[in-house]
Amino acid sequence: MTWNASQRLLEELGPLLSEKASILTPASTAWDQTRSSSPRIEPQFIASVEVATEKDVQETVKYANRLKIPFLAVSGAHGWPTTLTKFKEGIRINMRKLNTAEAHPDGKTATVGGGMMQFEITESLYSQGKKLAVTGLCGCVSVIGPLLGGGHSVAQGAYGFAADNLVSARVVLANSNVVVASETENPNLFWALRGAGQNFGIVTSFDIKIHDASENWTMTALTYTQDKLEAVFEAWNQLESEHKRPGLLVVGGLMYRNPELDLNHPVITLQISSPASNPLAAVYAEKFLSLSPIFHTTVENIEYRNLYEALGTHAASPVCRKDNNLSGFPASLSRWDPAAMRAGFEIFSEATADERLATSAYILESYGRDGVEAVPAGENAVAPEERKLHILSSPLLWWVGDDEETKKAAVKYGERIREATSANNHTYLNYAVGGEELVDVYGGEERLQRLRALKKVWDPENKFGFYMPIV
Repeated sequence: MTWNASQRLLEELGPLLSEKASILTPASTAWDQTRSSSPRIEPQFIASVEVATEKDVQETVKYANRLKIPFLAVSGAHGWPTTLTKFKEGIRINMRKLNTAEAHPDGKTATVGGGMMQFEITESLYSQGKKLAVTGLCGCVSVIGPLLGGGHSVAQGAYGFAADNLVSARVVLANSNVVVASETENPNLFWALRGAGQNFGIVTSFDIKIHDASENWTMTALTYTQDKLEAVFEAWNQLESEHKRPGLLVVGGLMYRNPELDLNHPVITLQISSPASNPLAAVYAEKFLSLSPIFHTTVENIEYRNLYEALGTHAASPVCRKDNNLSGFPASLSRWDPAAMRAGFEIFSEATADERLATSAYILESYGRDGVEAVPAGENAVAPEERKLHILSSPLLWWVGDDEETKKAAVKYGERIREATSANNHTYLNYAVGGEELVDVYGGEERLQRLRALKKVWDPENKFGFYMPIV
């Protein structure tokens, strides 16, 4: 489509939208904001409809169908599978104005808008009686996006994945109709939404379980030079072997360049986070402190709503940077292999010695298992492997600009790291790059066939076929 077609959309669709909705076209001053957080993933939009109501979403889908052009719903804009680049000459449906969260009087559930971000819901629910939703580690990511693919969380040790906490959802289908999905209404769609939801519809609002967040948290941060790498991962394995039910306790880490601490290599930083009453936090801290970190600190009395700031993963943090290219190469693991992590580290060190990739980071995540393993594998569409492989090893290669050679270098380094560190073929859907075998993402052939059968019912024309599509 041409710019004239974009203008036609503005004139024809605009009057059908609500008062607070708007349409951006390439001629709009705010058009550059339609770029994703990773410009290498570049869906080609002719317009962006900034929806403000569920009916706006319906009207946009209906209009796109009439013109026979694709549409893509976007909330946090942090998806990075290369399959998104197959989106050509279509309409972006920006969900961000649907960003409310309302706790129900029973204090057990809340209704959330399909455009809400994790930092927003954390603050909102905390202010409504010190409650929490099961959300991830980065405040700048949407609530619904990770949920549809499973949703690892700091709270999963007690409450399971984000998907396990979905109660119901209002979904705009590919034909623009709205349906409710829950255990009692359209249960097959409800099953599929929780783990493969990007393939089935646009969630405009949803009800989730919420939980008490009145207790303050404690966070201990430790930094090591590279010579301690094997000892760190060996200690990590030992702790997890001895304490298989740690409850609400998360160990996250980052390997990155910090010339003030090491001129020649990346350093390794760990963060141990938990409610103050969890006695294992002190056990973990003592073990890691015994390895003589070059820096350590403990922050106490962290209100849950301030956890993103304490962890350095708030919306303005480096991990949430915009307009940088990002390519991730994750591996899901059941335990750390120190020798493999050394091999991965050396490749990462080589990569970040290249000034084009110097701001890259290698993310290490180990979440609680209790709540996740308590949910039967067949309960929803989350891949069964994801409930067994609670560790995520994820080198994230960042670079600026559109230089093709830099992109090739980043991809080559990332592939080498993943090959060195991955012990199996499974990939977490929300971290998928785009070239993985679908059975390795969605949990085996039988489960994939069930999803494809449901796809024929709910989206037979594959209108939702851009985010790791199952067909």
